[in-house]
Amino acid sequence: MRIKGLGSNKLERITGNNRVAAERPVASGRAAKAGSSRGRDDVALSEGARIAGQAGEAVQSSPELRMELIQPIKEALASGTYNVSSLDVADKMLRQVLMERKQSL
Repeated sequence: MRIKGLGSNKLERITGNNRVAAERPVASGRAAKAGSSRGRDDVALSEGARIAGQAGEAVQSSPELRMELIQPIKEALASGTYNVSSLDVADKMLRQVLMERKQSL
């Protein structure tokens, strides 16, 4: 990926990092001009940025909400008539614990 219109000098000011200039060997004459036109800027993303990107992709690829299924549950919650079986809750909790334990082994 290439960032257009952002020279390494501007990038150094933005990031506060002068690493790019420090790593390049100093050349003179024609070699310096040729080398500077072929320079390459690298971008490194943090783990948080990668996760945010993956979350955005997941949202874009996920199906739309099916309001015909959500609305009755919302109404039951609002009226206080929505009931969940305690056995179902316990079952889900135990399954989750067992899955976590299996993954940690």
